[in-house]
Amino acid sequence: MIAPLDEAIAELVHDGDTVALEGFTHLIPVEAGHEIIRQGLRDLTLVRMTPDIVYDRMIGAGCARKLVFSW
Repeated sequence: MIAPLDEAIAELVHDGDTVALEGFTHLIPVEAGHEIIRQGLRDLTLVRMTPDIVYDRMIGAGCARKLVFSW
């Protein structure tokens, strides 16, 4: 499926979901994280190989209930 980011997040991510926004350095989907914040999603379990700035922002914005990471 190819869709605008705001529509894709609205359709596929819901309060309480487990979300993994994966990528390495320049491939981290930062704008997807920002869209999750903008839409006010809450109680997410965030999964990531290593925490980064976008997850820090999502936690600070109140989106996260739990963080799971490998380190």
